[in-house]
Amino acid sequence: MIEVLTPIRKIRIERAHIPEARAVLPDGDTCVVVDSYGRLFTVSLSTGEVVRVESGSLGVSALSVTPDGRLMATSMHAFGEYGIRIWDVATWTVTMELPGHSHPILAVSAAGRIVVTAARDGTRVWDLRQASCTFTLPGTEEVMWVAVTHDERHVITMSWDRSILLWDLRTGVPVRTLRAADPRVPALSSPASDNGVWIRTVLADSVRDRVLAADGQLYVGGLDGRRPLTNWKTIPPHDRVHMIPGKDMVHTCVAALNPVDGTVAVDYGGRVYLLDPGGQPLAVMGPEPGPGWIPVSTMTFTPEGRLVHSFPGAFAAVEVWPALSELTE
Repeated sequence: MIEVLTPIRKIRIERAHIPEARAVLPDGDTCVVVDSYGRLFTVSLSTGEVVRVESGSLGVSALSVTPDGRLMATSMHAFGEYGIRIWDVATWTVTMELPGHSHPILAVSAAGRIVVTAARDGTRVWDLRQASCTFTLPGTEEVMWVAVTHDERHVITMSWDRSILLWDLRTGVPVRTLRAADPRVPALSSPASDNGVWIRTVLADSVRDRVLAADGQLYVGGLDGRRPLTNWKTIPPHDRVHMIPGKDMVHTCVAALNPVDGTVAVDYGGRVYLLDPGGQPLAVMGPEPGPGWIPVSTMTFTPEGRLVHSFPGAFAAVEVWPALSELTE
C-alpha cells in the first residue's frame, strides 16, 4: 500500500468560512466550494485562485452536479420556502428555480433531468423537463442522504435510523429494502441523541450495480438485493482512532467514488484510504492520527482521479491529493 503524507496543494479561500469542497467540474480544474454562510465559490485547483464568488446564493447547504457535468442543482431558501436552483455550468447562470419544501433541504442528488431532494417534509422527485415536482416519496420524512442512479431510474435513500431503500423513480414506490432500520437509533423527532454519527454517506455505483454506505463503517451491497450490504472491514485499525467522543461508532462516515475506475475513498480518523473496487487498500493519504485528530468533512474526485477534500474549520484549506496513476508512474 502506498503512503502519501502531504497533499499536492493546500488552497486557502479568503473570506470563506468553513469551506467545503463539494464537486469538481469536468474540466478537472474547477472546484465548487460551499461555505457555512451558504455562499458558492469556484476555485482553480491548479492555481488556487478564486474564480467566482456567488454571494447572491446565500442559503446553499446541499449541492449536486449531474454526471455529464452540464447542470448543477443547489438548495435554496427564498421567501420562507426551500427549494432548488438549477445552474447551467457552462455559463454559470441559474436556469430554473423550483421552490416547494417547507423545511431546509438536507441532501440533493442530480442525474440528467431528474433531481431528488431530502428534507423533513419528505423526499421529493423533480423532473426538470416539466419544471415541477413529480411526487414525494411516502414516509421519507427522516431521509437525510440520497443518491440517484445514473440511468435516472432509481434513487437510494438512507434515513436517520440507518435504513436504506431503493425506489423506482417512475412510480415513486420502494423496490426493495437494502438494509432495515436499526432499532438502537431513536426517531429523529425524539429528544434522544443519535448513538451513531451525524455525517453519513450513501453512494450509487451504477456501473458496478452496487450501493456504498458509510455511517461509522463502510458497507457495500448490490442494487439488485441479491448481494446484501456487508462491512468491508478492509481498513487497518489504528489504536488512536476508536470512537468518537460520546458516540459508539468508528468514524468512517465520509466516502467518495471515482466512477471511472471504481476506486473508493473513505475517511478514517482524518486519513483517507483509497480502496480498489473489491475493497482492498491501495493507498493512504495523510499523517497518522494523533491527539485531537479531525475527520474529513467532504470528499470528491477530479475526472483524472485526484482526490479533493476539506476539513471542518473556520478557515481550513481545501486539499488536493495525487491520483493513483501519478503515484505508480
